[in-house]
Amino acid sequence: MTDEDKIQAEMEKAKDMTISELKMKLMAKGVLTSSFIEKSEIIRAYSEIVVKESEQQPPHLSTIDKNGSTAQFSKDGDENDNNNDGKHFPTDSISENLPQYIKHRVEKLKEIINEREELMKDYLEERARLEAKYQRLAQPIYEKRKAVVSGQMDDDIKNHHGENNYIFDDDKHPKEKGIPQFWACAINQMPVTEGIVSEKDFECLEYLEDIRCFNYENGEGFRLEFHFASNKYFENSILTKTYDVPNLLLGDEPILKNVEGCVIKWKPTKSLTHIETTKQQREKGGDDGQVRMVTKKERCDSFFHFFTPPKMPSLDITDEQEAIRIETTFDEDYDVAQAFRSHIVPNATMWFSGDALEKEMETVMEGMKWPTVDSSDPSADENPECKQS
Repeated sequence: MTDEDKIQAEMEKAKDMTISELKMKLMAKGVLTSSFIEKSEIIRAYSEIVVKESEQQPPHLSTIDKNGSTAQFSKDGDENDNNNDGKHFPTDSISENLPQYIKHRVEKLKEIINEREELMKDYLEERARLEAKYQRLAQPIYEKRKAVVSGQMDDDIKNHHGENNYIFDDDKHPKEKGIPQFWACAINQMPVTEGIVSEKDFECLEYLEDIRCFNYENGEGFRLEFHFASNKYFENSILTKTYDVPNLLLGDEPILKNVEGCVIKWKPTKSLTHIETTKQQREKGGDDGQVRMVTKKERCDSFFHFFTPPKMPSLDITDEQEAIRIETTFDEDYDVAQAFRSHIVPNATMWFSGDALEKEMETVMEGMKWPTVDSSDPSADENPECKQS
């Protein structure tokens, strides 16, 4: 049986499942489903994953029942019923009913497809090498940017422009080094990330010296690094977030194999993600009215929650609203990561200055422009709705 036959069989099994159940199962396997519109697309994606995983499992023995359906048995003889309802589904595909000479032609088409698949493997390997090459070549450029932002090039820039052109509004106040709040402003200007920085995060982000992104050598994921100077908030010098995405270099819906954050070692009372509150609580069942003090941690809105990735859902969750909530959380987290990877890291200067946002707005407005009408064209007045009353 070909892979396509197996997929068709799995699609037949999955067609009675609800959309929310299918989405939960896909998300549990690391597949984001926001781009799927039709249920058939979700069924297809789920079936492909099931078939791919089954090929990595120990072989099963198949028997054909009297109705022509295939029943799967494991090595110890127990029936393996994926739906747990005792049903057996036919595995016949469209190709099974074709004339033999047509089948030969279909097989030839599949051989051609396999040729393309081999070609795509070479393409992805070469693209991964090319991405890695230019990633290395770009690092010195990012080092220069870091030197300007941190103030290491202040004197060089001053000497280059001359003393007369290097004027400050108020010489009584100390001159700040570099470009204060560079990264915080760049993040806050980018539409995808502007809402994740709270007001109290800004002071901490003054210590953010650099953000870097490193694609894996095999092209199947990336790592974000946030470099901080010594500060009063936490002990870490680098905060990291990694994404394992096997199909990162393809245009498909991303398959998240794994997402890992890091533990932020907050200094006492300096956490920006939680605050500790102390409340009085009367002990239960006590007649003497004894009261004890209880300390609780309450969550605060903060950019630094980004380093605690969302948890993969349990297959036991079938509530549609809960499925949507979890899916939205994963989508938003990955969107933020891609915003850093593809926009902020390479173009932070443009986002800080506002030029990137302005350019985006110009592009949007350009797309909304109506075609101009030539006033000399007699047909321009044919539409009465265009005439002034």
